[in-house]
Amino acid sequence: MKGIAKFSVLALLAMSYQAANADPININITGNVVAAPCSVNNNTSNLNVSLGNAIQATDLASPGDGSTLKPFNLALTACPFGTSNVKVTFSGTPDTASPTMYKSTGTATNVAVELSQQGTGTILSNNSTLTQPVLADKTVTYALNARAYTTAGSVMPGNVSTVVQASFTYN
Repeated sequence: MKGIAKFSVLALLAMSYQAANADPININITGNVVAAPCSVNNNTSNLNVSLGNAIQATDLASPGDGSTLKPFNLALTACPFGTSNVKVTFSGTPDTASPTMYKSTGTATNVAVELSQQGTGTILSNNSTLTQPVLADKTVTYALNARAYTTAGSVMPGNVSTVVQASFTYN
């Protein structure tokens, strides 16, 4: 009887060992190391660009007229080590009469806002992008222009206002 009891205990131990011995599994561990973003315009949330308080309606009387270009910089500083390029994407509400311009929500009529790149004059319409390298001093500067523009002409006096959002992608 002792022999049967020993055999039964060994058989139970062997069966429980085999029941606990399952197929191996793979544990997939993933992640993504990213660089911190650059500081945009000294960490201010808005960049205000004034087209001026004295745009003459007579200067915007004919289709295709525009006010004087107002240069400004969109500046990034303190870009982290390992960031070599920064792409900016511009987005806003396109003007109905001129989809390459941004709609003005101000009180002046028949007027839109043009955003362009300094030097090239390239119009930066909705969803346009620019990519620039990060300089050795860890900065990136986008030299831009803005102005009031009319497709239809016959602009009526009032204020001009639009919001263009700049979103950044770091490489």
